[in-house]
Amino acid sequence: MRKLHIIIIVFIFLLTGSFAAQAQNSQRDEGNIERFARLETQMTAMNTRIDDLRSEMKGDMADLKGNMSDLKNELKGDIADLRGLVYVILGGIITLICGLLAMMGYVMWDRRTAITPVVRKTKELEQGFEDERVVLWKVLKGYARVEPRFAEVLKTAGIL
Repeated sequence: MRKLHIIIIVFIFLLTGSFAAQAQNSQRDEGNIERFARLETQMTAMNTRIDDLRSEMKGDMADLKGNMSDLKNELKGDIADLRGLVYVILGGIITLICGLLAMMGYVMWDRRTAITPVVRKTKELEQGFEDERVVLWKVLKGYARVEPRFAEVLKTAGIL
């Protein structure tokens, strides 16, 4: 019986240690549970912040897309304006080239019309000089017949 008492006492001591350990573990568990609860609330708060940031980013992205489409439309208008300006400049250059060609054609035509009277007058003058030369030859030959020394001078010059 004594043995039984000893076994019971040993068993009680062993159990009290386990109860103390269990009490200690339960205190740790409560601390862990509190920490997990705080961690869970922090995670929930972080999730809501992430969701808020995500929705804010979606709104910003939509605003950016709107701004980009506005800029794109504005750029299309500017390109159309520049295209019109290029057409005007090219039209001016082509008009200038055509004007220069027309002026050169007019100058050539006017030159011919201006040269024609000059050519006619030159021919008239040449004809007049030819007539005067014939008359001058006749006069010189006539005088050479009358004056023999003058005839001698004309022969040495190779005119007679």
